[in-house]
Amino acid sequence: MHAAIFEAVLDSVNDGATLSSLSLVTLAQETGISRNSIYRRWTSKNQIYSDVLKSMRRQMPDLNEQSARENLIELLIVTRDGYEQRERRMQRAIVAEEQNFSDLYEQYLAEIVAPLQTAMNIAIRRGKETGEIRTDVDEELLSGILISFASSRTVSTTTGPPEFASASRRFVDLVFDGVAPT
Repeated sequence: MHAAIFEAVLDSVNDGATLSSLSLVTLAQETGISRNSIYRRWTSKNQIYSDVLKSMRRQMPDLNEQSARENLIELLIVTRDGYEQRERRMQRAIVAEEQNFSDLYEQYLAEIVAPLQTAMNIAIRRGKETGEIRTDVDEELLSGILISFASSRTVSTTTGPPEFASASRRFVDLVFDGVAPT
Protein backbone atom coordinates (compact mmCIF):
# COMPACT_ATOMS: atom_id res chain seq x y z
CA MET A 1 0.00 0.00 0.00
CA HIS A 2 2.76 2.47 0.94
CA ALA A 3 4.54 2.09 -2.38
CA ALA A 4 1.33 2.55 -4.37
CA ILE A 5 0.44 5.74 -2.49
CA PHE A 6 3.99 7.11 -2.82
CA GLU A 7 3.96 6.35 -6.54
CA ALA A 8 0.59 8.08 -6.93
CA VAL A 9 1.84 11.19 -5.13
CA LEU A 10 5.02 11.34 -7.21
CA ASP A 11 3.13 10.67 -10.45
CA SER A 12 0.52 13.33 -9.68
CA VAL A 13 3.14 15.95 -8.80
CA ASN A 14 5.13 14.98 -11.89
CA ASP A 15 1.99 15.49 -13.97
CA GLY A 16 1.57 19.01 -12.58
CA ALA A 17 -0.55 18.62 -9.46
CA THR A 18 0.30 20.88 -6.57
CA LEU A 19 0.61 19.56 -3.05
CA SER A 20 -2.38 21.68 -2.08
CA SER A 21 -4.54 20.28 -4.86
CA LEU A 22 -3.99 16.60 -4.08
CA SER A 23 -6.48 14.92 -1.80
CA LEU A 24 -6.70 11.59 -0.05
CA VAL A 25 -9.83 10.91 -2.10
CA THR A 26 -7.90 11.44 -5.34
CA LEU A 27 -5.08 9.20 -4.13
CA ALA A 28 -7.61 6.51 -3.21
CA GLN A 29 -9.15 6.70 -6.68
CA GLU A 30 -5.77 6.63 -8.44
CA THR A 31 -4.49 3.64 -6.48
CA GLY A 32 -7.67 1.63 -6.00
CA ILE A 33 -6.98 1.59 -2.26
CA SER A 34 -9.97 2.37 -0.09
CA ARG A 35 -10.08 5.70 1.67
CA ASN A 36 -10.57 3.87 4.97
CA SER A 37 -7.32 1.96 4.45
CA ILE A 38 -5.49 5.18 3.66
CA TYR A 39 -7.00 6.96 6.68
CA ARG A 40 -5.98 4.06 8.95
CA ARG A 41 -2.35 4.66 7.98
CA TRP A 42 -2.32 8.45 7.45
CA THR A 43 -4.69 10.98 8.95
CA SER A 44 -3.67 13.73 6.54
CA LYS A 45 -1.98 14.28 3.23
CA ASN A 46 0.77 16.09 5.14
CA GLN A 47 1.67 12.77 6.77
CA ILE A 48 1.75 11.10 3.37
CA TYR A 49 4.01 13.83 1.98
CA SER A 50 6.28 13.46 4.99
CA ASP A 51 6.61 9.73 4.36
CA VAL A 52 7.19 10.30 0.63
CA LEU A 53 9.98 12.72 1.52
CA LYS A 54 11.50 10.17 3.93
CA SER A 55 11.55 7.66 1.09
CA MET A 56 13.54 10.17 -0.98
CA ARG A 57 16.45 10.40 1.46
CA ARG A 58 19.73 9.46 -0.16
CA GLN A 59 23.00 8.30 1.27
CA MET A 60 25.74 10.80 0.51
CA PRO A 61 28.69 9.27 -1.31
CA ASP A 62 31.79 8.43 0.66
CA LEU A 63 34.23 11.21 0.12
CA ASN A 64 37.44 9.54 -0.87
CA GLU A 65 40.94 10.79 -1.02
CA GLN A 66 40.53 12.48 -4.38
CA SER A 67 40.77 16.25 -4.50
CA ALA A 68 38.28 18.50 -2.73
CA ARG A 69 37.34 19.81 -6.17
CA GLU A 70 36.43 16.32 -7.41
CA ASN A 71 34.54 15.53 -4.19
CA LEU A 72 32.49 18.72 -4.48
CA ILE A 73 31.72 18.06 -8.13
CA GLU A 74 30.63 14.52 -7.22
CA LEU A 75 28.36 15.86 -4.48
CA LEU A 76 26.74 18.33 -6.86
CA ILE A 77 26.17 15.70 -9.53
CA VAL A 78 24.76 13.20 -7.01
CA THR A 79 22.43 15.94 -5.78
CA ARG A 80 20.83 16.11 -9.20
CA ASP A 81 21.39 12.65 -10.67
CA GLY A 82 20.61 10.79 -7.44
CA TYR A 83 16.96 11.67 -7.83
CA GLU A 84 14.59 10.68 -10.58
CA GLN A 85 12.57 13.36 -12.33
CA ARG A 86 9.46 12.74 -10.22
CA GLU A 87 11.45 13.21 -7.02
CA ARG A 88 13.01 16.43 -8.30
CA ARG A 89 9.52 17.67 -9.13
CA MET A 90 8.40 16.74 -5.61
CA GLN A 91 11.29 18.80 -4.25
CA ARG A 92 10.20 21.71 -6.47
CA ALA A 93 6.65 21.35 -5.18
CA ILE A 94 7.83 21.43 -1.57
CA VAL A 95 9.90 24.56 -2.18
CA ALA A 96 7.10 26.22 -4.16
CA GLU A 97 4.56 25.58 -1.42
CA GLU A 98 6.83 26.32 1.52
CA GLN A 99 4.24 28.69 3.02
CA ASN A 100 1.45 26.09 2.94
CA PHE A 101 3.60 23.17 4.10
CA SER A 102 6.18 24.76 6.41
CA ASP A 103 6.72 21.54 8.42
CA LEU A 104 7.34 19.60 5.22
CA TYR A 105 9.74 22.28 4.03
CA GLU A 106 11.64 22.10 7.33
CA GLN A 107 11.79 18.32 6.96
CA TYR A 108 13.12 18.77 3.41
CA LEU A 109 15.87 21.04 4.71
CA ALA A 110 16.75 18.59 7.49
CA GLU A 111 16.62 15.35 5.48
CA ILE A 112 17.69 16.36 1.99
CA VAL A 113 19.66 19.62 2.23
CA ALA A 114 21.45 19.25 5.60
CA PRO A 115 23.19 15.93 4.77
CA LEU A 116 24.45 17.50 1.55
CA GLN A 117 25.70 20.55 3.40
CA THR A 118 27.47 18.35 5.97
CA ALA A 119 29.17 16.34 3.22
CA MET A 120 30.22 19.54 1.46
CA ASN A 121 31.63 20.97 4.68
CA ILE A 122 33.71 17.79 5.08
CA ALA A 123 35.03 18.13 1.51
CA ILE A 124 35.78 21.83 2.07
CA ARG A 125 37.60 21.09 5.34
CA ARG A 126 39.65 18.45 3.59
CA GLY A 127 40.42 20.99 0.86
CA LYS A 128 41.69 23.38 3.51
CA GLU A 129 43.86 20.65 5.02
CA THR A 130 45.37 19.74 1.63
CA GLY A 131 45.94 23.37 0.67
CA GLU A 132 43.40 23.39 -2.17
CA ILE A 133 41.19 25.91 -0.37
CA ARG A 134 42.33 28.94 1.63
CA THR A 135 41.99 28.40 5.37
CA ASP A 136 40.13 31.71 5.84
CA VAL A 137 37.22 30.59 3.61
CA ASP A 138 33.95 30.26 5.52
CA GLU A 139 32.82 26.62 5.09
CA GLU A 140 29.14 27.38 5.64
CA LEU A 141 29.18 30.21 3.11
CA LEU A 142 31.02 28.17 0.47
CA SER A 143 28.79 25.12 0.92
CA GLY A 144 25.76 27.45 0.81
CA ILE A 145 26.93 28.86 -2.53
CA LEU A 146 27.40 25.37 -3.94
CA ILE A 147 24.06 24.15 -2.60
CA SER A 148 22.36 27.23 -4.06
CA PHE A 149 23.73 26.28 -7.46
CA ALA A 150 22.52 22.69 -7.08
CA SER A 151 19.13 23.80 -5.78
CA SER A 152 18.62 26.29 -8.58
CA ARG A 153 19.35 23.55 -11.10
CA THR A 154 17.13 21.05 -9.29
CA VAL A 155 14.14 23.38 -9.36
CA SER A 156 14.83 24.48 -12.92
CA THR A 157 12.52 23.01 -15.51
CA THR A 158 14.91 23.60 -18.39
CA THR A 159 18.24 22.11 -17.34
CA GLY A 160 18.66 18.41 -18.00
CA PRO A 161 21.14 16.03 -16.39
CA PRO A 162 23.82 16.05 -19.15
CA GLU A 163 24.14 19.81 -18.95
CA PHE A 164 24.12 19.67 -15.17
CA ALA A 165 27.25 17.51 -14.89
CA SER A 166 29.16 19.82 -17.20
CA ALA A 167 27.78 22.94 -15.50
CA SER A 168 28.73 21.51 -12.09
CA ARG A 169 32.34 21.13 -13.17
CA ARG A 170 32.45 24.64 -14.59
CA PHE A 171 30.79 26.11 -11.51
CA VAL A 172 33.15 24.39 -9.06
CA ASP A 173 36.12 25.49 -11.18
CA LEU A 174 34.84 29.07 -11.07
CA VAL A 175 34.36 28.92 -7.30
CA PHE A 176 37.80 27.35 -6.85
CA ASP A 177 39.35 30.30 -8.66
CA GLY A 178 38.08 32.43 -5.80
CA VAL A 179 38.92 30.14 -2.88
CA ALA A 180 42.26 28.72 -3.98
CA PRO A 181 45.37 29.92 -2.19
CA THR A 182 47.24 32.58 -4.13
